[in-house]
Amino acid sequence: MKFQIFKLISILPIVIAVSANANHADVKLTHIKPEKADVHWIRTKQFTPRYPIKLAMKGIAGCGVFKVTVDENGKTDEVELVSSIPKNVIYKPAKKVIKSWEWKNISGGPNLAEEKIIRLDFCMGGKTEAEAKARCAEQAKLMCSA
Repeated sequence: MKFQIFKLISILPIVIAVSANANHADVKLTHIKPEKADVHWIRTKQFTPRYPIKLAMKGIAGCGVFKVTVDENGKTDEVELVSSIPKNVIYKPAKKVIKSWEWKNISGGPNLAEEKIIRLDFCMGGKTEAEAKARCAEQAKLMCSA
C-alpha cells in the first residue's frame, strides 16, 4: 500500500509538468459504496463530471474520495472529503460539482437517505482524449491518500 501511495505522489508532478504540453484532461468517477446491487439512488444524468476549471487552469491533477449523502428528496445533502491527493486542494471544486447532482430512486422502495462513497480522479496529460482516459484509468487504480 505504501508503494501505491508513493507511486501516485511520484507521478503527480510528472502529470502536472506534462499538462503544459497536453491538450486533454479527464475525470474518472468510481462508485465505491454501496455495492451496485444495494444502490437506492443513481444520478439522473449519467455523464462524467467536467474537469473543474480552477484545477485545470492551475494544472492540478489528483484524486479525492468523498462521502456523499443523498437525502430522501433525491438531492445531494452533504459532501465530506475522506481523503485526497493533493491534500485539501480538490475538495472545493469537487464539492461544487457533486452538490449539483440530482438523484433518482431506482430501488422500488420508499425514498430514504443513502450514504455513498465515491472517488473522483482528475487527470491531465495526453495528446488525445483516448490517451487522457487511459492515464486516468491507471491513476484510478492507485491509492488516493497520503
